[in-house]
Amino acid sequence: FFRRKSSELAGELSTLTQKVQPFISETIPCLCSELAQLQGTYILQGDYDLKVMRQEYYINRQKTFINHLVNQLARHQFLKIACQLERKHIASAHALLRVIESELHSYLSAVNARLGHCNSLIQAASEVREQGAIDDRDTFLHAVRDLLCIHSNSQAAVPTYMSAHALVQQISALQSDLLSLQSELETTLPADRKRCINELCTLIQTVEQLLFASSTTAEPVLTPWPLMRALDDMENANAQVEVAVEEVTKARTQKIKIFENRAHEVGRERQVFVDFFSNHERLKNQVRELTSRVKALQE
Repeated sequence: FFRRKSSELAGELSTLTQKVQPFISETIPCLCSELAQLQGTYILQGDYDLKVMRQEYYINRQKTFINHLVNQLARHQFLKIACQLERKHIASAHALLRVIESELHSYLSAVNARLGHCNSLIQAASEVREQGAIDDRDTFLHAVRDLLCIHSNSQAAVPTYMSAHALVQQISALQSDLLSLQSELETTLPADRKRCINELCTLIQTVEQLLFASSTTAEPVLTPWPLMRALDDMENANAQVEVAVEEVTKARTQKIKIFENRAHEVGRERQVFVDFFSNHERLKNQVRELTSRVKALQE
């Protein structure tokens, strides 16, 4: 690609050189001479050489700038090609990732389906009844089964069917629980008993110190007189508080009843007021109903 571009640029430069050469050799000198004739001035050899050198300098600078632009264009084209290639690679990688994702989704669905089949098979195998059922005529084994079921789960209902293998498993589990409890009892009971005895001894010593601290005799000191009087005062105050609370509760209950009756009466008064101005027939019917109720109560 770069070789083709360089060859195209070289061809274009040669074409431009061929086109510019007639202008430099023929057109520009003629124009300069015509301009000198029109201006009526003389062109000195030194000035002409200076102009030619300056023009060559400008041309060289232009060539340098053109080369710089050509290099920049080449870099831009190279970056453009690199970006296109990178885009193609990214697109191919994205397509590959999409294919991988679809394959993984298919594998995942297949694995989930297999897991569902396995779970259904496991559930079906667990629901299959074991061989070696207990004889219905054997009341002892049925009683053992009931006891084991009650010990294993007190809230669940007793199953109507149990195999001998399951019964043996429950007995083994019960035996292992018993052994673990015995070992725990042997290890923890002495320490707990010693701790409880120490706590009781400490409590007894504290009580003895409280009872015999200010006693001059061998008898314990009972409740002091100021404390007894304070307790009596507290009981009297509690009784007074209870009486006051009962009175307040009764008054509150009465006020609530009065308020409820008053609210009902206010609602009835409002309804009578509305009926008096808007619905006379309804008011008359209510009066008749109340009159009949009063007569019925009098009778």
